[in-house]
Amino acid sequence: MKDSVKHFAITGGNSGIGLAIAKLYLQEGHRVSVLSRHFSQPNTLQLEYPEQYYCFSGNVASVNDIEQFYQHCTDQLGRLDGVVANAGVAIAEAIEDVTEESFQNTFDINVKGVFFTVQKALPYLNPHAAITLISSIQSGRGAGVWAAYGATKAAVRSLTRSFAAELGGKNIRVNCVSPGVTDTPILGKFGFDNTTLNNILEQVKSATPLERLGQPEEIARTVAFINSEAASFITGVDLQVDGGLAQI
Repeated sequence: MKDSVKHFAITGGNSGIGLAIAKLYLQEGHRVSVLSRHFSQPNTLQLEYPEQYYCFSGNVASVNDIEQFYQHCTDQLGRLDGVVANAGVAIAEAIEDVTEESFQNTFDINVKGVFFTVQKALPYLNPHAAITLISSIQSGRGAGVWAAYGATKAAVRSLTRSFAAELGGKNIRVNCVSPGVTDTPILGKFGFDNTTLNNILEQVKSATPLERLGQPEEIARTVAFINSEAASFITGVDLQVDGGLAQI
């Protein structure tokens, strides 16, 4: 049975996985509110879904921005049935190249941002709401030049357990989805030249049992499932969507 129309809040919904989640929910007839720093592409969604879609320009590293987002989006589209804490940053840096500034920025967005995305949503949630945090398979692997990033994603996994334990009594489910390497625009922002990036991606494909990268739409469908009534007895899990890369 199809879920009734619901309202989902998504952080980092301007491209890649976040945008794919927003599009899927809109196509299914749900209402979607997005918090992001940039809105070049999703503006088309405003034109296509003027009564279902709300966007707010802000930074999840700012608690004030998060609070303003929830106040405005619930005024526009009603109370929330689900939250997807998707906003994140990944910086490829060897240990000796990490600066205090880059370290702080990664933790501010990936950990502080996730924590307060959940905390500040609580007064606006409907009964039986679902929350999904986007982690990464790097949360449980040696992350190489992704040391700070991997540490933040391990923190997200830990927060999932703690949130699920604390909020379960309020009938709020909390899970995390951990993508593997996914074909999104962020791959081109790592600072690698094209040859190096292509070599890395070919190595990833060969190490992945399904022999390919993930697609953002595949992650979106997983998020939609874990937030749906079909997953009503699932909470606290880390659902890894990686083509088997970290499993075998």
